[in-house]
Amino acid sequence: MNDAEKYLFDLNGYLVVEGVLPPDEVARANEAIDRHWHRNKIRSREETLDGGSTSLRGEQGRGELGNMLDWEEPWCNPFREMLAHPRIVPYLHQLLGKGFRMDHPMILLSMEKGAEGFLFHGSSGPGFDPNQYYIVRDGKIHNGLTVVAFQLMDVNPGDGGLIVIPGSHKSNFPCPEEIRRYKNYQEHVRQVVCKAGDVVIFTEAVTHGTLPWTSDRPRRSILMRYTTGNMAYVPAYPIPEWANERERTVMEPPYHTRLNRPVLDE
Repeated sequence: MNDAEKYLFDLNGYLVVEGVLPPDEVARANEAIDRHWHRNKIRSREETLDGGSTSLRGEQGRGELGNMLDWEEPWCNPFREMLAHPRIVPYLHQLLGKGFRMDHPMILLSMEKGAEGFLFHGSSGPGFDPNQYYIVRDGKIHNGLTVVAFQLMDVNPGDGGLIVIPGSHKSNFPCPEEIRRYKNYQEHVRQVVCKAGDVVIFTEAVTHGTLPWTSDRPRRSILMRYTTGNMAYVPAYPIPEWANERERTVMEPPYHTRLNRPVLDE
């Protein structure tokens, strides 16, 4: 993580790391998803994420597909390789400290044209959320839950999808409802533009959400959430037998690094 990237993450609360996956790896992941597409779940109207906002309303819900780490070989391999991807580990060392761990199960979020948005949310102000936070002390960044999103399709300006309100991770006041619902002050909301193979990293403290999807090309984003090694937001799960040494390192249950917690090499 160079000085410019560190500055931009501190400024905005997110960062786009370009070209993490080459085209052949993107193609492998998409082929695996296509072969398991029958397991994709589209959220029903009763499970809407738009929060009642007419600005975020869509014709259908987003798609959610999980358990790709347990798919049969070779279709599981592209996703297992994302767990401790060597291009991403140095960023997580800077943002979470060595000994970080994967907290939430991996999930694919997909959106077809007309899919609804997601009410904007985040943990910035007021008060302190001990699981979702952003602090800088003595030149070192400290985060709680941090999202790593591998993009498997291009996201162009105006497509919709992931948005952030840059700088909101340092806000001392709650986000007003009219902004959360994308009603007013829309010029302060930034749609995250990226290419297939890019990775978006953002702190859960930044206000974020999604806009309705307008593109004829679907959205496909693999989301993982990481946190510091001694913390957990969701219950830890048993380390699977298939995990190699690098994968086991990021799937360890929460405990402090001073207790000989394994640490990934960069």
